Amino acid sequence: MKTQDEFFEISAVARLTGISSHVLRVWERRYGVVEPGRSDSKRRRYHQDDIRRLSLLKALVDNGHAISSVARLDTAQLEERLGSALEAKVPDDFPGGPSPVGACRVALIGAKIRQAVREAAGNTPAMRVVGEFWDSDEMVAGLRPGSVDIIIIERDTIFPEDIVGIQEMVASLSVRRAILVYQFSCEDTLNLLDLRRLTALRAPVDATEIQLACLADIHLALRPVIAAGKNDEGTPQDFERPEGEIPLRAYSDDQLYRLAGLSSAVKCECPQHLASLLSALVAFEAYSERCEDRSERDAAIHAYLHRTTAEARSVMEVALSEVLRHEGISL
Repeated sequence: MKTQDEFFEISAVARLTGISSHVLRVWERRYGVVEPGRSDSKRRRYHQDDIRRLSLLKALVDNGHAISSVARLDTAQLEERLGSALEAKVPDDFPGGPSPVGACRVALIGAKIRQAVREAAGNTPAMRVVGEFWDSDEMVAGLRPGSVDIIIIERDTIFPEDIVGIQEMVASLSVRRAILVYQFSCEDTLNLLDLRRLTALRAPVDATEIQLACLADIHLALRPVIAAGKNDEGTPQDFERPEGEIPLRAYSDDQLYRLAGLSSAVKCECPQHLASLLSALVAFEAYSERCEDRSERDAAIHAYLHRTTAEARSVMEVALSEVLRHEGISL
């Protein structure tokens, strides 16, 4: 557990907040969003409070606010602004209803993912954990329909009959989405997933991956409401279908799993962080490739996301290879 006296470097802040290092530097220089300290070697050092503030700013920008309009607000004002923004954009008849405080309400099943979900919620103003359960029966008994937006379910394995049961639970609880964190399954089983309601993440997952999965759902849920208020100037650009071959994977799921679980005796944790990041990219790459194409425009954007994610994954694989070479780690 990080204490208030501990610091984070800019790469860790970028990973935790979703703000790229480049954008973060621009925001600091132009708008003074935070004032990080400096180490003896002049490297930026951020407090936990800085990360909290930056997460709020990122969420507001993602929901349509210009950074220049919110950069000077204090943390309490940012929290109030975000709560108001989310509540205003979620209609009363939205599936599951609006959250009392404008946050996405999350409930979970499982012990191994519990801490990651708590950390994700702690770093994400738009997330709130409202229930933690040991199994499906306890969750169904403990929640009323419409009281939760997302359920996160931990399973060692996923078989076709499990998918049916989870779909029934999603329907009975009136949730928007279920996120399945699993250890083992097969492609035929995963092909049964209703990608509009179920997301599968292969374990191990960290707080950042949980955060991204939940935030993606929040943004998708709000998109129809946000789009309704846009003028022609705010219409997203058209995407052309990308051409060329998708880069082949350099690391298997098993290799990434082993790297993510490297012993803490390894001083540098970059291999673990990169392995977790690559696992998330692989999962989203597969998701965007298989995402339902309701129209030609949908097909184009999904093809664009698939190729862009694959290219990002390929670049990060090169980075991982360099780190492994530097650390003398062989697979």
